[in-house]
Amino acid sequence: MDVAGLSPERSARSGGARRISSRDHRGRRPHASVARPESQASAPSVPAADRPAGDAGPAAPDAADQRQADYFVRVLSQNRRLIEQRLDDYQKAIVTAQAGGDVDAVCNLRRMARIEEQDRDDLDGMLERLRSRFARRAQAEQALSPRHRPAVR
Repeated sequence: MDVAGLSPERSARSGGARRISSRDHRGRRPHASVARPESQASAPSVPAADRPAGDAGPAAPDAADQRQADYFVRVLSQNRRLIEQRLDDYQKAIVTAQAGGDVDAVCNLRRMARIEEQDRDDLDGMLERLRSRFARRAQAEQALSPRHRPAVR
């Protein structure tokens, strides 16, 4: 499994392991005792308690967070649908293997189905946590949109 684009070679040096010469100042900051004149003239930051009520605090997700949450809900939902398809395929294969009397195949297929069910449960948990954390916008959208009502009663 490729984790965050890491090289599969153990001997590969990471980006942080390279040496920086004394002349290379790309990643360096000035010392804390050095004060620049332009930084002293700036106004102090406003503490969170003194902010106006309309400002977005940490409890209110901003638009970028909401878009990212929507994206992950779509990705996780798609993965859940794929898992459901695989579970259906495993159930069909289990029935076929049972009919053929292949006990080893039934055992292996059931094990694979249990793993898929665990993955589905994990995805359900992630989806539930995402939806509960970003529920305000979803509830507001549901309140604004008309509910789907069946035409036939």
